[in-house]
Order: sequence, then C-alpha cells, then structure tokens
Amino acid sequence: MPRSDYNINETLPTNVVQNRYADIPFAFSVASTDNNLDIRPVTDVEAIRQAVKTLVLSNHPDRPFHPELGCGVTGMLFENADIFTGITIKDEIIRVLSTHEPRIKDVVVEISDDIDRNALYVTIKFAIRQSNTGSEVSFYLDRIR
Repeated sequence: MPRSDYNINETLPTNVVQNRYADIPFAFSVASTDNNLDIRPVTDVEAIRQAVKTLVLSNHPDRPFHPELGCGVTGMLFENADIFTGITIKDEIIRVLSTHEPRIKDVVVEISDDIDRNALYVTIKFAIRQSNTGSEVSFYLDRIR
C-alpha cells in the first residue's frame, strides 16, 4: 500500500467545521456500540482523498446514470509507455478533478514509472478549498489483464 494513503498529520485546522464531509470507506471497518454493528465512515480530509482516488480510478461507463463521471486513464495504460502518454494521463487527471471535485484546488499530478511492477505510480497533490490545507493521494495504476 502506498505510503501516502496513511498520512497522519492531515487534519483540518480547529477553526474549520469538523466532519463536514463523510463517505463510506473502501475497507469496511465495523464499529460495535451497544450490540449494534455500524460502518465507521471516513470523514473530512480522508473522505476528500478517497473521492479523488475514486474519480481517477473510475472509467466513464462505471456509473450508469452518470457516464460523465470518471477518468479514462486505465485505458491509456495499454498505450506505448512514452512521455506523451504520461502527459495525456496527467492532463486527464487534472481535467476530471477540476471538473468534478469542487472541494479541491491547485492540483499537481506527478507520474513515475515503476518498471519492476509494470505500473505507473501516481501522486496527486492538492489543497482543500475550505481550509487551504494541503494533502496528497498516491497509488499505482496497474494493467489488469
């Protein structure tokens, strides 16, 4: 698992309303209170980071009633690995995030080749609009056969 998926010092300042954003976690963690089982949601910065990752890893036809949501980067993984493919992937990530994620700004995308894994390592850095707090998401883009 990439290192930045577990950043510990990304908390919103105290003057910002906490738990404004919430989402269902990728890995369901169950909270047990008074014999009731409940899903523990991800909130605030972690919810935004998860939404960024979901948008980038989604393909256009993945959401039947919202085909405009998603990014076509997984289809580009089978193109020739050159500088032009990397630029195209960066541009597509920036386009989808600027269009469909209004909670973030100042998006910077870094892509590096991981030849040993036959994958691309993507790092997306951004600032959260509400608090101007910087954050990042890193993950691998793999070819799945």
